[in-house]
Amino acid sequence: MKKDLRIMKSIILIIGFIILFDVDTVVAQLIRVHATLDTNTIELGGHVNMHLSVEKPAEAIVEFPVFNDTLYEAVEIRRKSKLDSSRAGRNIIILKQQLTLTVFDTGLFYIPPVPFVYKSERFVDTIRSAANYLEVRSFPVDTTYAIRDIKGIDKVSLSFREIYPFVLIALGLILIVWFAIYYYKKRKLNEPIIARVRPVDPPDVIALNELEKLKNEKLWQQGKTKEYYSRLTEIIRTYLEGRYGIMALEQTSFEILLAVHDILGTGSNYTLLKNMLELSDLVKFAKADPEPGENMNQLENAVGFVNNTRHQQKEEAGELSQDQYHETVTDVI
Repeated sequence: MKKDLRIMKSIILIIGFIILFDVDTVVAQLIRVHATLDTNTIELGGHVNMHLSVEKPAEAIVEFPVFNDTLYEAVEIRRKSKLDSSRAGRNIIILKQQLTLTVFDTGLFYIPPVPFVYKSERFVDTIRSAANYLEVRSFPVDTTYAIRDIKGIDKVSLSFREIYPFVLIALGLILIVWFAIYYYKKRKLNEPIIARVRPVDPPDVIALNELEKLKNEKLWQQGKTKEYYSRLTEIIRTYLEGRYGIMALEQTSFEILLAVHDILGTGSNYTLLKNMLELSDLVKFAKADPEPGENMNQLENAVGFVNNTRHQQKEEAGELSQDQYHETVTDVI
């Protein structure tokens, strides 16, 4: 009895597997795929549309093939439409896609069946459409017309790339002519062809020259005391920037004295600079009016400060010539 029950269970399982397998087989048989052409004859380079369609049950999974730029050999794909779906009944889905094809060769071309993949939980199957043939004809020749010359070449406007080499040549010729004229004038005047750049004067020479100009302008004698002290401190600030690398033109008097203190200490040179800056601030911001003798003394202090501190610069700059170091600077006082 138990043996019979085992046999019955085995038979039922086998029948169940067969039924499930047959369900997938039945679903696959219900799927219909098509790949049809609008026409089977086109002219060379012409277009023809291929219509792909799949008719399937709603629960069935069917994948359309993925195409590149070529369908098969010389048959090229110019355009691909998006996949479109619609219903044809309660449980039937129709999927459609259109390919625009072209061929640039003549002859009869075979287009093989297009494969569509059907997938289920138990197996994967490929369903193929029917094959197609496409005849490509050359352009018809009208023999009624006489032989004519080939059409002339169309004139196209010049592009910048074509003009660019000639522009460079023209610029080169202009430079050559200019240099020849320049060279002739220099030789005629007995001047050097390439002028040497005049070396920049050291900061102390510049400062002493400016102080000499300030003395000759006689600003404080004309009642322009504030302008006089502004020029005086500007000359000293510029000298400090060139001599010590201090950003004196952008700093306050207090900041300048802090920076110079680390270099000069608290000696006489520091005292000269401190008295000059403090008096200048009083004149510019507190409207102080120093005595004429004090105005002259401040110019002398400025000259003395430059002369005293420039000697250190000469000793440090070993690569400069001795003639430069011992160049006489006219005393501005």
